[in-house]
Amino acid sequence: MRRAAVVTAAAICLTGALPFAGLPAGVADSSVAGSLSAAFGQGARPQCFTAKYQPTDGYRCPPAAMAVAVLPTGKVLFWDGLEGMNKVQLNVVAEFGDVAQNDQSRVLDLSGATPTFSTPGNQAADGNGALSEPIDSPLPGAVDTPGNDYDLFCSPLVQLADGTVLSAGGTKYYLEPGVTDPTTGKGYGVSELQGLKATRIFDPVANSWKNLPGTSDMHYGRWYPTLVTLPDGHVFVASGVTKLIKPLYDDGRQPTDSGRNVVETETFDPAARTWTVNHSTQAGSDPTLADGSQQSLPLFARLHLLPDGTVYYDAAGQTFNPDGQAYDEATWVHAKVYDPRTQTWRDLSADNPFGLPLVDGLPLGFRGSGFDVMLPLTPDSNGKYTVARVFNGGGVVGPTPGSYLGDNSTTINTIDTAHGDTLTSKAGPTLLNRRWYGSAVVLPDGEVFVTNGADRDEVDGPGTGDPVYQTELVDPTAGTVAAGPSLDQNHGRTYHNTAILLPDGRVLIGGHAPIATGYAFQDDTAHQTLGFSSPEADSTFQIYSPPYLAYGPRPQITDVRPWTTNNSDLQVETPQAGQVAKVVLVRNPSLTHLTDGDQRNVELSIVHRDGDDVTVRVPDTTVVPPGPYMLFVETKATVGGATKLVPSVSRQVFVAPTKPAFLAASSTTSPPTASPVPRSGVAVAHSSVAPAGALAAAPAAPAVVNATPVAEVAVRRIPARRDWPAIAVAAGLLAVGLTGRRRLARR
Repeated sequence: MRRAAVVTAAAICLTGALPFAGLPAGVADSSVAGSLSAAFGQGARPQCFTAKYQPTDGYRCPPAAMAVAVLPTGKVLFWDGLEGMNKVQLNVVAEFGDVAQNDQSRVLDLSGATPTFSTPGNQAADGNGALSEPIDSPLPGAVDTPGNDYDLFCSPLVQLADGTVLSAGGTKYYLEPGVTDPTTGKGYGVSELQGLKATRIFDPVANSWKNLPGTSDMHYGRWYPTLVTLPDGHVFVASGVTKLIKPLYDDGRQPTDSGRNVVETETFDPAARTWTVNHSTQAGSDPTLADGSQQSLPLFARLHLLPDGTVYYDAAGQTFNPDGQAYDEATWVHAKVYDPRTQTWRDLSADNPFGLPLVDGLPLGFRGSGFDVMLPLTPDSNGKYTVARVFNGGGVVGPTPGSYLGDNSTTINTIDTAHGDTLTSKAGPTLLNRRWYGSAVVLPDGEVFVTNGADRDEVDGPGTGDPVYQTELVDPTAGTVAAGPSLDQNHGRTYHNTAILLPDGRVLIGGHAPIATGYAFQDDTAHQTLGFSSPEADSTFQIYSPPYLAYGPRPQITDVRPWTTNNSDLQVETPQAGQVAKVVLVRNPSLTHLTDGDQRNVELSIVHRDGDDVTVRVPDTTVVPPGPYMLFVETKATVGGATKLVPSVSRQVFVAPTKPAFLAASSTTSPPTASPVPRSGVAVAHSSVAPAGALAAAPAAPAVVNATPVAEVAVRRIPARRDWPAIAVAAGLLAVGLTGRRRLARR
């Protein structure tokens, strides 16, 4: 290893730069805000971006990224929401239960010069259209149209320790009551959205969905539930609703279960592929709950696994208007924890006279339809993780009906797990924009990127909000907010938007699958004349490049084992071992509806350095639950007199008690660890309305979309001919050193 370091030093002397992956030398310095790529799409027909487009040739517009996951392969799985909204002619409530469609999924590959999209097997995860579930507690006169009874829409997702993706729940559409027009066969009535019991698995190696049998169904149909991976690798599910519009049940539940969300919780065993209803020996928090395992929570409750192994509820969730309310929603204002060992919930009291978390600096308790992310978990001087900080912001104030106007406040809730989960709630920095339904991404350096959303609640009033185009970069610790570049003005992303961290340290931005204008039908008038949000779904993407990509050369991971266990040491090989300031594990993102129950960024304790190796300690399963992670190493850079962190491109690492099936299945080909798409400021694809086939022909000219005042990042330059001999000598020396180098047995 020392010999390799000497050869590397010689190469530095000859070429003047470290020979590792990263931004090319001599690029323009970026502002603190970062930069955005041009928007790129899936070759959709131009008509897909116009109201009420209804192809007659069987064509379906490409899906928007309403739900998204970074797979262990480095590719991105995503699926749509509310497909069929373009078919509504008069009124969403009266028609959508009839015209809705099971949503499509796609896989995005960013490893080439231009993005490519593939259609997975069983792409709607509906048994190729054959699967359905019966109507729960039917009322007289229901009309159930086939083709929309097993939808992925509104199902949460997590990634299992074996490398597959688990989705639970979803949507069944029908009219209740309803009638059918005998001349057209079209149904009209009162649309119902019913939560499914379904469990589905996506296999990234086979690139296909698998529908698990009925024995793997949940015991309760759930629409908008939340999933969290527990320390033992099992998956916890809470909340959701079985019937959104008319939650009245005669299916054996208690009478008190009508009129509210599902209070029963369940746990999934990935090995047995079965769900078990949780039960506690302790009493529930109120007389309507059978025992302490039950809890009334909002839809898509914001849940996080704490470093003591309990599941934390951050007094936040979706404020879904005009329905989604519950008679006991007043209880949602309290933060809570669930202990999987005792299967019991308990309330947490914040550090103010009312005991409620802050919203807008006041002890109001509940934030609706806002972002909610756990900030990096860091070890103390003894290597212990005893403090978790959860950062939430934007959205609206209060449960249904909420405040309608978007909020710009943030809150940092700190949970001290060493002292009984003591809760401290403090106001965070104020956002630059009022932002309902904004997405937030915790970057490897600990800052938080915020994007998307609207200034008003677009479930309350679809099509009445202005898209928030400006992005923001928040440092919750320093309490600062920097203005970021603005999204493409043709691609405002309000409802059902997404943003996730990519393996190369950038952020993929996508989504926008709105409800039709005013719950009537898609109409472009307000969008075109007043600048309100677009009523059509948007299947395009943009890529955000954080400012750390312009801070200079990035460190490089040259080798690391792809699988490790908890409570063990992990060697990371990097030429910058002596300069590495941090090593972090970031859970592979799995996001929908602003919610990722497994989201976490964990700083690892550095226990040893030797030559070009850094050895870190992987903590126990309460801090790093089993599953796939992106491993980053970070060095320091001085920028404008301030010390900044510069992350590497990540490597995929599984943390699991046994070798994941994914690694065995993909052993013949190493999964990609980066997304070598063009650098920020380079158009990665074509216009969103370009015809199919235009993607390959798209120019690769530099282009920053609405990125003022962000400086454009230069395209990689071919070295001058006079530099070739020096580069050749350096490359030869490096090859000799690497050939004779001692390699650790890592695989």
